[in-house]
Amino acid sequence: MSLYKHYNVALPKVGIKQSKTDFDGKTKAITENISVHTIPYNKISKEYAVLDMETTIESLKKWKKAHWAFFESFLGKSGAQPTEEMLIVCVRFETIWPEKP
Repeated sequence: MSLYKHYNVALPKVGIKQSKTDFDGKTKAITENISVHTIPYNKISKEYAVLDMETTIESLKKWKKAHWAFFESFLGKSGAQPTEEMLIVCVRFETIWPEKP
C-alpha cells in the first residue's frame, strides 16, 4: 500500500507550487514541481539521492537507509513489508521564490 493510497491523496504533479514555511508558519520559500517520476526503490539513482538528501557524502547509502526504515515502519503497521521493487514517487522541484541572485 502506498502512502498516497493510504491517505487518499493524488500523486504530485508537474507545475504545482508549494509554500515552504518555518516552524512559526512564516513562508521561507515557494517551490514548483518540475518533474514527477515513479521509480522502483532499487532503481533510485545516486543523482536523485544527492538532490533529496542534500549531500554528496554517501548520499545513496543514506537515502536507502532512511527511506527503508521509514517504509518498514509505515508498512509494518498494516502487516506489509517494503520490497526492493516497491514504487517510489520522486519529485524534483525548483525554488521560484525567493529568486536566486
